[in-house]
Amino acid sequence: MKIFDTYSFKGGEKFIKENHPKELREVFEAIKSLDAALCLTKESKEKTMRGKLLFSPRDMNEYLKLMFYEKGWTKKADGKKKEFIEPRHAFGKNRFREMDGIKNKVGLEIQFGKYAFMGYDIFSKMIIFKNLKYIECGIEVVPSEALVRQMSTGVSSFQQLLVDFENRGESNIDIPVFVIGIGLTEEEKIKCEALRELFKNDKREALKTIKLRTYNGSKPGPK
Repeated sequence: MKIFDTYSFKGGEKFIKENHPKELREVFEAIKSLDAALCLTKESKEKTMRGKLLFSPRDMNEYLKLMFYEKGWTKKADGKKKEFIEPRHAFGKNRFREMDGIKNKVGLEIQFGKYAFMGYDIFSKMIIFKNLKYIECGIEVVPSEALVRQMSTGVSSFQQLLVDFENRGESNIDIPVFVIGIGLTEEEKIKCEALRELFKNDKREALKTIKLRTYNGSKPGPK
């Protein structure tokens, strides 16, 4: 995949480039290492896109986490339901907050949910982790508008998040955050279109390559 858009909130880009160049480079490398075709695993049930092959936000999130795990941003959750152990702070029984990754005071969030969750990450969760001394800045990875058009309805985009930035402004309690919008490379566009055509014309043959994800109706939310 590749980086389509970036936004520097409260000087996030400058701060991270100056203070955490290695961590920023690792984020760029992880994004570029992800093959989007691996995430083309959802058969739409929506009326307007019924039967169409879409990108799975969950798979995209998990593959990216795998890339970050290999770079030391998180740990494996051996023998547990979740694949990775996310950095967590507990406030009591069943009361906690967690991030997708933390490394050298840089907080990482990968968000393929609704725009409210994107805003929650940046305007609330990252501030909590900063107050707890875990992080001093954050990086938020979100889908570009072009990528969202190839997902189920309800997933927000980099462009939607800009509405909050432009209308909310900055506060004294905010921390530097660098927002990165990702999308497909030209090679991935060609590869994914070929998979969609195969799925449309010969589903049985396509399923030799594509492993469709089964959904139980649960929806992602803030954590």
